Amino acid sequence: MEVNNEILAELNGKALYSPKGAALEYAAVGCNFYKGCPHSCEYCYLKRGVLSHELGSTEVKLKACFKDEIHAMKVFVKELEADLDYIRQTGVFFSFSTDPMIDETRDLTLSAVIECLAHGVPVKILTKNASFLSDKKFVDFVDGLDADVRRNVAFGFTLTGRDDMEPHASPNYERIHTMKLLHQLSFRTFASIEPIIDFDSSFRMIQDSALFCDHFKIGLRSGVKDDYYNPDECAYFVGKVTGLCEQSNFTVYWKESMHKYVRKHMAKDNFEVALSCSNHFVDMDYNIFKEASI
Repeated sequence: MEVNNEILAELNGKALYSPKGAALEYAAVGCNFYKGCPHSCEYCYLKRGVLSHELGSTEVKLKACFKDEIHAMKVFVKELEADLDYIRQTGVFFSFSTDPMIDETRDLTLSAVIECLAHGVPVKILTKNASFLSDKKFVDFVDGLDADVRRNVAFGFTLTGRDDMEPHASPNYERIHTMKLLHQLSFRTFASIEPIIDFDSSFRMIQDSALFCDHFKIGLRSGVKDDYYNPDECAYFVGKVTGLCEQSNFTVYWKESMHKYVRKHMAKDNFEVALSCSNHFVDMDYNIFKEASI
């Protein structure tokens, strides 16, 4: 998003905060109500590091700083209104510490989204759940928004093409089908092609969602050995994505993990130029809520 650097805030609230590191490539403001996720993905970053005992659980719990969901909502609204001018520019991302659209989290997520929209704040929601379209609260949520307001909500789906590594998440092709239906309902759509487990599976996900996915964020897997990826396969993948986005008119943000890999392993071919050669390739601050003029 296009954020005025002169007013960049450092949010550190109970609900709303400023992400750091790789998370910043998804959003300047995130919202976490819960911790824990039942999907049991083999590559999950929350299961690694010093906070894995707190954030890596498969049990979903409201964060300890909230007494209950009602208190969490009150805190959210207070923090939202305290930095409203800034957050209207950045939008709010749900969520980095859980899946915001599973049964345990969805009601509070949608309540917060409604508050955001009422305050003129756009939202992005990233999920691996595809089973919420018939949920009564979600149906009521959709019915309460006209098409112009829906375009201020972007639904994103993590797509790896590897159901075997995401045993308790919705299958990837169900996520793609749900994305298509949401796009038909006038919501913005994006996909997180991260982590790339293998290039063939990731390209298949892009290819099969290209006609109804507005934007792709593409990144490599962290914590793997240096030779996990093959430079020739990486080059072929980028070439195929370049051709496909020219045909299908979506935008792509190549995450820093991809640039870092190219700089280290493919500098002789000057291949990093390919990651910026298309006007469909955008920067981290790309605003999905503005009409793209490609």
